[in-house]
Amino acid sequence: MPPDVSTVDDLVGRRVPVDGFTSPVAALVGPALYGNLDRYADFCTRHGLDFAPHLKTTMAPQLAAEQARRGAWAFTVANVAQARVLRAFGARRIIIAHEVVDPASIAWLAAEQEHAEIYCWVDSPSTVDLLARYRIPVFVELGAPGGRTGARSRDAAADLVRAVHAAPGLRLAGVAGYEGTVGATRSPADLDTVRGFLRDLVAFADSVGAPAVTAGGSAYPDLVAEELAGFAGQRILRSGAYVAHDHVHYAHLSPLPLEPALRVWATVVSTPEPGLALANLGKRDVSFDLDLPVPLGVPDSVCVTALNDQHAFLHDPTGTLRVGDWVAFGISHPCTMFDRWAALPLVDGQDRVTDLIRTYF
Repeated sequence: MPPDVSTVDDLVGRRVPVDGFTSPVAALVGPALYGNLDRYADFCTRHGLDFAPHLKTTMAPQLAAEQARRGAWAFTVANVAQARVLRAFGARRIIIAHEVVDPASIAWLAAEQEHAEIYCWVDSPSTVDLLARYRIPVFVELGAPGGRTGARSRDAAADLVRAVHAAPGLRLAGVAGYEGTVGATRSPADLDTVRGFLRDLVAFADSVGAPAVTAGGSAYPDLVAEELAGFAGQRILRSGAYVAHDHVHYAHLSPLPLEPALRVWATVVSTPEPGLALANLGKRDVSFDLDLPVPLGVPDSVCVTALNDQHAFLHDPTGTLRVGDWVAFGISHPCTMFDRWAALPLVDGQDRVTDLIRTYF
């Protein structure tokens, strides 16, 4: 942030990055962000889906409030720490899309049921046993061999449903799954695999009389809507990354016309040899788990080849970049981006600040 700024009012109206910002600086592009929020809300309405957006992406209560204004039925988080943040900001219906097994988290989850409706996953008899005496609504999670969490077969999941019904405190809220672990592209083979998983999830929900079924990341919401359409109970979508979208990973995966809303600006600090430039942007500033950042507004031949903690190595074969130049970068995978920034300027279409978005990781 600019060193001479002490309040948000002082920040509003300044242009990122040229009006006093230090390098690097990440910003959210308002028109793209609000467009993504609107398109997803419309998508859920058209398909009769209750939306529980995954807040682990942004952990930004200001953005959660925008999602609530657009009809979000609940909010999804990944753990009790994130749920506590949302409760502190007044959220009253939360899905913890994980198994909750440590004693302190279980105690908080049980106590909080007096004030809010907070769900979690179960995928094994051990998890059911740990929660059994508490009044907690749970979703039985169906997984897939080689995938992440979740019972590995419908028979095993059905046994869990019976165990939940037998537990003195638990209530079956529904069944859950995450199709993102069985697909990675929009290839016909991956789409068939994702459809197959979702059909199994719905068939399992029907077979056990589940009141609700929930699925969905930001890669295959179209398939979730199609395959869950025949389920008679509540259908809940849990996408999160869609808010900011990106320039690489979800740009290739999302079926919806979303726009990248995250941009990171950094300065070129060195051009030590022909064809090489270094910007003060590194692993502490930008996501890199799936793809490297993408330089924007420069020749296509300029690309990031590696990141250190605080440096980006840019291949610059024509010597376009000069020391002191500002370069904008697009990112890949917003879910590992927001946690690097405690606050992000929200800018308009001319890069002028309209607000400051705070995160609480």
